[in-house]
Amino acid sequence: MTFHYLIVGTLTRDLQPTSGWRPGGSGWYAAQQLARWGYSAAVATPLMSRHLVTLPSTIAIFRIPSPQTTTFSNHYAGDQRLQLISAVPELLAWEALPPPWRSARIVHLAPLAHELVAIPPRSIFPDALIGLTAQGWLRTWDAAGQITPQPWQPAPAALAQVDVVVVSEEDVGGDEDQVQQWAQAGPITALTRGSAGVTVWHAGQRYDIAAYPATVVDPTGAGDIWAAAFFSQLDQKVAVVEAAKWACRAAALAIGTPA
Repeated sequence: MTFHYLIVGTLTRDLQPTSGWRPGGSGWYAAQQLARWGYSAAVATPLMSRHLVTLPSTIAIFRIPSPQTTTFSNHYAGDQRLQLISAVPELLAWEALPPPWRSARIVHLAPLAHELVAIPPRSIFPDALIGLTAQGWLRTWDAAGQITPQPWQPAPAALAQVDVVVVSEEDVGGDEDQVQQWAQAGPITALTRGSAGVTVWHAGQRYDIAAYPATVVDPTGAGDIWAAAFFSQLDQKVAVVEAAKWACRAAALAIGTPA
């Protein structure tokens, strides 16, 4: 079976402030929105067998056996987040993907905890729009699990394998220069800024786009939804700025209500 949109990256257990956990991760939040938009999609993820999750019927899961499921806890103060990690997944090998899945029209590389080692060669997904949310390569953590940003300096030849890179200000610790360097290597590059909107670099131009006004209920997953919306619009040949505006609206409505 083939899918329109393939997400490669770990699903997570997100511990809740009171008790228990809920599913999370880029794949989870993106897949929920993709189902609402009518996409057929698939998620390839390391996952412990007793932490199986249920996704909408149009979303398939390819589980890579792992002794642990990636586990996070998130604590917010406005746009600022303190994130802790308490379990990390198995590495995800490209050869493990079912061959039919490699014909997806959109491939969303979504590392969260170093479960992807590197950007794959384009030959694995020769016909796809390849988007990358690079947060998993922009973080490290200490013995207590507290996550902090770390630089990511891919070679230009590696960045040439993807069409779009999306990160947040939080991911890069506010280092906009790092993001501009990636843009110079060629891919469309977006820096999301929470309530301050997003900056997109494309073909040597910079575009600052305002956030869609909304009253936020829970900001978790906003960046993943923004990226999925942006990738899907670009796949439909929507102009970059209009695609970014549409993504801002989609993300805002997914995490809150119109202001």
